[in-house]
Amino acid sequence: MLQLKEYQQRSLEALEQYFRAICRHGAKAAFVLAMERPYRDVPHMENMPYVCLRVPTGGGKTFMACHSLHIAAREFLQAERAVCLWLAPSNAIVNQTLEALKNRHHPYRQVLDAAFSGNIKILELTEALYVTRADLDGATCIIVTTLQALRVTDTEGRKVYESAGALQHHFSDLPPMIRSSLEKTTDGTIDYSLANVLSMRHPVVIMDEAHNARTPLSFDTLNRFNPSCIIEFTATPETKHDPQRGLFASNILHHVSALELKEAEMIKLPIRLRTRAAWQEIVSDAIQTHHMLTKEAEKEQKQSGEYIRPIMLLQAQSVTGNDINVDTLKQTLITEFHIPEEQIAIATGSQREIKGVDLFDPDCPIRFIITVKALAEGWDCSFAYILCSVSEISTARSVEQVLGRILRLPRAKKKENEALNCAYAFAASPNFIHTANSLRDALIEGAGFQKMEAADLIVPDKPQDLFDTGTLFVESSETLSEAPDLEDLPPDLSPRVAYNSESSTLTVRGLLSNEQKELLQQRCLSEQDRQAIERIYHASQGRVAAASGKVERVTLSVPRLGIRIDNQLELFEEDHFLAIPWNLAECDPSLTEKEFPSDYANGEAGQIDVTEDGHVQMTDYIREIHTQLSLFEYEKGWTLAELTNWIDGKIPHPDITQVQSSLFIHNVLTGLMDARKLEVEHLARHKFRLIQAIKEKIETYRLFHHHQAYQKILFESETEIIETSPELCLIYNPDHYAPNWYYEGGYQWKKHLFHLVGELKSDGEEFECALFLDSLDEVEIWVRNLERRVESSFWLQTSTDKFYPDFVCRLTDGRILVVEYKGADRWSNDDSKEKRALGELWSERSKDQCLFIMPKGPNFESIRQKIH
Repeated sequence: MLQLKEYQQRSLEALEQYFRAICRHGAKAAFVLAMERPYRDVPHMENMPYVCLRVPTGGGKTFMACHSLHIAAREFLQAERAVCLWLAPSNAIVNQTLEALKNRHHPYRQVLDAAFSGNIKILELTEALYVTRADLDGATCIIVTTLQALRVTDTEGRKVYESAGALQHHFSDLPPMIRSSLEKTTDGTIDYSLANVLSMRHPVVIMDEAHNARTPLSFDTLNRFNPSCIIEFTATPETKHDPQRGLFASNILHHVSALELKEAEMIKLPIRLRTRAAWQEIVSDAIQTHHMLTKEAEKEQKQSGEYIRPIMLLQAQSVTGNDINVDTLKQTLITEFHIPEEQIAIATGSQREIKGVDLFDPDCPIRFIITVKALAEGWDCSFAYILCSVSEISTARSVEQVLGRILRLPRAKKKENEALNCAYAFAASPNFIHTANSLRDALIEGAGFQKMEAADLIVPDKPQDLFDTGTLFVESSETLSEAPDLEDLPPDLSPRVAYNSESSTLTVRGLLSNEQKELLQQRCLSEQDRQAIERIYHASQGRVAAASGKVERVTLSVPRLGIRIDNQLELFEEDHFLAIPWNLAECDPSLTEKEFPSDYANGEAGQIDVTEDGHVQMTDYIREIHTQLSLFEYEKGWTLAELTNWIDGKIPHPDITQVQSSLFIHNVLTGLMDARKLEVEHLARHKFRLIQAIKEKIETYRLFHHHQAYQKILFESETEIIETSPELCLIYNPDHYAPNWYYEGGYQWKKHLFHLVGELKSDGEEFECALFLDSLDEVEIWVRNLERRVESSFWLQTSTDKFYPDFVCRLTDGRILVVEYKGADRWSNDDSKEKRALGELWSERSKDQCLFIMPKGPNFESIRQKIH
């Protein structure tokens, strides 16, 4: 089965943790606790969880959505199955999604089958109009449609709200609690409609590309289905919030950066851009690049066995107009560039020559596809490498839909030949910078890239493209001893050079040519300042000039903590103490009232009310969801042994034998039955809460025993087996520094290892700590250490997880300094104590080559004292 990428796992874990927190705090408070920003309500659904996972184009949103359904069922609904309303943005995407979900060999369906034990039923909207009660009771039912199709104004939508005899059996023997919440006719009888069927099942709504669905009309439509929760997956969420103007911002729970996709080998980056004024010349350049890529693909197949046939997308100005239309472009390819006609396909609204064609088939001849504004929605072929526009790319909208088609990397795997890891854009334009800005905006507005990263992911295909036309996006700064003479600089240089007299800083935006560098050096009076210009010159091209004048790329290597076993040094990880045995069956199985409350177990359900306009108001939303869904569960014939085995199968415990786990669970159940006089039927009815309580109890014991084993190995074992050694160095690599988000403040960092600083807010004490390090004379270079990047960040193993300190520095004397900022209110808690002891152990075993400091709040002078 296809495995999740690390960034996908991080996103889904954020969703999982949120759903767990909801059951304790509610949707709003859980969001605020997780994100430290307000939760935005939408009309009529104030208590319902409505969150967004932001994933750029090419990030595998549908695959993640399949995983999210099981997370919602397990963690939020606490149910074995669920009803899901899967809303796609168009009919084309609906058909594409249905085809994938119905195919038992497709990775999407395999995820669902594994999560729900194969009890899956996939329905299109017309099929859902005849869904049976047995289907909903016995399987996870997923209805795939569009939001537009659910509106009353749509022909199909009207059928969703009409009474139908085929659905009447769903409404027999309903409890009053459910009947009171359903829509009724004017005479007070219940509508036997699909809308009511779904309403009483509280569907999980998955919204694919939700940026056009956050309107009052959309919310009214969704509310009629009484969803339990709504999960958005989109590259471009709504970020403005002004309810009076009908704007409702998405509650973004987690967002993925383009660099994370690149690191995960999902997309082709950077995009190499070339422009020319004459369209025939730019087509010629694009075809030459296509020939180059074809040869590289042939080499790739010999090296790795992977077949790739690079495809070029050509964007004409119109279909049949008097300008450079589709036919003109096709004839140019055939007559002037001798492209065989069978290698060319036209994809417009009227000509769909790639419909039904398997472009991945080695026997398919197509290498050039001509379009105008857009390919068919949902079209996706990772063989598309080149976008060539024969007209000027003047706006993001003119190219954003087609640009996304060339980003996906074939097989989501980095290629041996570097040229095949990039995308290529060619445009007939006299202005490279204007075109680059339009492409950058297209990446932000259409593909969901963040502003800070989009600027760096478009590069010139040829260096002279920039030297002749001005600037791109990178800024380089140096401190000068005195102000340079910047009068009468050439017009291609003057707008992008600035001197700040207060900070004595010279900033240059974009690349410098050698001639421009020499000109700026002539305007400086001291040799020291001329060397600063030399450093700006090399930094603008991604290099660093050392004080000696030698150009080199700065690297940062950090020794890690190891354990010596059989005279072999290994990186110290959790496996070294998790393997120490312990016996769960010997632990106390009793659950306290707080861990598993008796009153809730006995079915207290709170109050429910229906307003005059028919909207359900719940005093305890989460409890009502669980209570109403439990009314459709039929817990018959459970024995103690069956319930024990069922719970055991639902709790992962690879470190505990089944003999121990089943005995412990049996003791928990018998303890509840004896102490609280609860019957097996009561426990079975609330088995998902019981699973959670038992899981947390087991985890408590697990952590206790792991902590004991951890302490014994690290702090009580022989000193010589634990060491900090350069043999186990982590080397920070710019290709793997992939922040989830970026620092966007105004301060220009002077010593950060990489151009962009990841995951650092522009205010607060953590920012002040970074500022202190950047200005400290003893610090040569530093990096913001990213959390949860096992392969690319520095970490130390604690008894529960991996500890990622905030900052890693190299001092001017060559020593490594690691800084973990901790607020004064948290400096003395158990977690901080463990991290501090671990960091000091790492430092102690380094033989004075490494330092660790955890300042108590804003006491940054303690860092300077530690160094000295």
